[in-house]
Amino acid sequence: MGSAQRVIEDDPAAGREYTLVVAVANPVNVQQLMRTAVDLARDRDGQIRVTSVVHKHVTSPFMLFSDDRIREEYADDQRAVLDEAVALAADAAVPVRRSLVVGSDVSDAVLSAVEDADADALLLGWQHRPRPSDVVLGTTVDSVVRRAPCDVYVERIGTTADGVDDVLLPTDGGPHVEAAAALAGAVARANDAGVRAVSYVDPEAGAADREAAGERVREATALIEDVPVDADVREAAAVAEAIVSAAADFDLVVLGATRERRLRRRVVGSVAQTVGQRAAPPIVIAKRRSEGSLLRRALGRWG
Repeated sequence: MGSAQRVIEDDPAAGREYTLVVAVANPVNVQQLMRTAVDLARDRDGQIRVTSVVHKHVTSPFMLFSDDRIREEYADDQRAVLDEAVALAADAAVPVRRSLVVGSDVSDAVLSAVEDADADALLLGWQHRPRPSDVVLGTTVDSVVRRAPCDVYVERIGTTADGVDDVLLPTDGGPHVEAAAALAGAVARANDAGVRAVSYVDPEAGAADREAAGERVREATALIEDVPVDADVREAAAVAEAIVSAAADFDLVVLGATRERRLRRRVVGSVAQTVGQRAAPPIVIAKRRSEGSLLRRALGRWG
């Protein structure tokens, strides 16, 4: 995919069927991302492939250089980030392997690493800041989320918790709840925490809509084992606002990507985007691997 060159590529761990790729760049964010990655990979008895990209302009001649020269002249800082990630997981009994990729397009390079690893999931960080109206999470993150052939977890960078006792899992059904529940359950099991699955209905909703909301939270709770899970249906005229308000009482929010009718919102959806920008505790947006036609994805509900 694109012109990407691997200059560090550790062999995969034997006997581990689940692979989580973690894209890292800034050393300040490595500890936060690895904490989440270890909880998820350990829960799946899997391995972590921590990946960093050295970005070089398309006109750079680096592709003509040997791997040794690239490592010496371009890759020292990013190699240090990879080594730090490996060290952070040293006591976690989770194999961590490194990939250092040089490429002219960061999103292409990340997706190339995902495909090479045959990854089941990808974790990457997102930092909220003002952006152009057609950019949701960032130009690189948007591209990766849209195109990734695996489950994707996008964690907001910069907000951390001292510990996790309670996880909020908002859901309105849909395909992304499975990925969200997998992470919520993994973090809860690792921290002896509880999960609250919540679905929202309009205050004027009828009996059928309320029953459907109840079924959605029951489906979500059924996906989480060996963890105390509360199921709740609440009234809210503005769902995103309600989730932001409820989040203040939790240590972590795991939210399925919201999929709406407007194609420009298909990255994660307006509800997930708003919650990601405004919720006080740490938040991870989960998106299941893309399946089906563009039209069917565009018409989906938020999960």
